[in-house]
Amino acid sequence: MEIKTKRLSIERVRQQNITELTPLLKYQSLFQQAGLVTVGKVDLVTLRMLAQTECLLQIRERSRQRLLGLIILLHSYDKTGFTLTGQYEVGYLLLPQEQHQGYMTEGLNAVCNRLSHSQITVIAEVKGNNSSSIGVLKRCNFIRTTTTPGMIELWKR
Repeated sequence: MEIKTKRLSIERVRQQNITELTPLLKYQSLFQQAGLVTVGKVDLVTLRMLAQTECLLQIRERSRQRLLGLIILLHSYDKTGFTLTGQYEVGYLLLPQEQHQGYMTEGLNAVCNRLSHSQITVIAEVKGNNSSSIGVLKRCNFIRTTTTPGMIELWKR
């Protein structure tokens, strides 16, 4: 998958270029906020495994190809453990210095638009106090479907 927007270049991370994501590793809290890890650290081995089993998309500034962040599309599963076809759960993160500039809204919207052409639904789980992420989802036309005990909000597009 490769998507170009006005300011961004979004493309799938391949095994051979996983080391290009190294600058993200010093911001471990971002991986926790994105729901990719609850304990421990994300390292290149973890990212290599994710790139092999899920859809890991790097977001780069189009003009200078500077790494800005990631969008991760994870397989969704039903209660019995079977993969739900036509649905992905999304996680995303931006380097702290790149936040609040509209990059994630632009990138996520472009990815969701591409997926919708294939009749693919995208869902997101967000902590109720994560106002920045909720703002991105709203601007990308996600609809809140549920709030669970523990203040986890479920969103769908």
